[in-house]
Amino acid sequence: MTQKPREWLREKSIAKKILNESDIILHVIDARIPSDTRNKVIEQLAKGSNKKLIIVLNKADLVPEDFLKKTVDKIKKEYPVIVFSAHKNKGTKELIETIKNLSKNKNLIKVGVLGYPNVGKSSLINTLKKKKVASTSPKPGMTRGEKLIKLDKNIYLIDTPGIITLEFQDDLALKGSYIPDKLEYPVETALKLIEKILKTDKEVLAKTYQIQPKDEPLETLEQIGEKLNYKIKGGEIDLDRTAKKVLWDWIKGHIKAYWE
Repeated sequence: MTQKPREWLREKSIAKKILNESDIILHVIDARIPSDTRNKVIEQLAKGSNKKLIIVLNKADLVPEDFLKKTVDKIKKEYPVIVFSAHKNKGTKELIETIKNLSKNKNLIKVGVLGYPNVGKSSLINTLKKKKVASTSPKPGMTRGEKLIKLDKNIYLIDTPGIITLEFQDDLALKGSYIPDKLEYPVETALKLIEKILKTDKEVLAKTYQIQPKDEPLETLEQIGEKLNYKIKGGEIDLDRTAKKVLWDWIKGHIKAYWE
């Protein structure tokens, strides 16, 4: 595995600490890939600590309504779920009301905000607060350390670094939770992403890069590199550069793909 056990144990201890300090947990996931970004460790720890957990389906503006409805219907069998978009300011009122309803008759409420890197935790906090109080960046893992942010007279949000599990780097990159430039083999990761998109909706790649995607991921990646004119000496396609570009486009939401 690519994440050292010591790093994983540190992050798990952060999650445990936040769970211990919080009355409510907001588990933020990416609406484009809801199953992939549900962090089972967070959910298991919350259940074990008997904490109230709300699933926040962020980046909802990047997927169609029928897909959102299907996702919500599935998740709400287990947890309360809020459809949210920091970009479109969607779901803010509903989320605040849900927090208040779950925390009635308490003088001080701490709400832990947890999830994978780059699912939009800081953007969510800034939207709820109606001003920039948490750092945001398309680069995964930009939040450094725990922050306590006042939301209402008796409600505080706890912002945390992204919590990851002991996974391969390319799997994390496919979740948007690992910086493509740090990948040892970005081409392999990009090919996995392209393969997934080709199976779900190849027209997404056609629209994004103005190409006619092939059935083979490598041929499609080469097409993208040709279109972008990413070449190395001798006129060959620079596959590494092309792969990183595709992965960054995925992280930034430029590639409008989604799956369960």
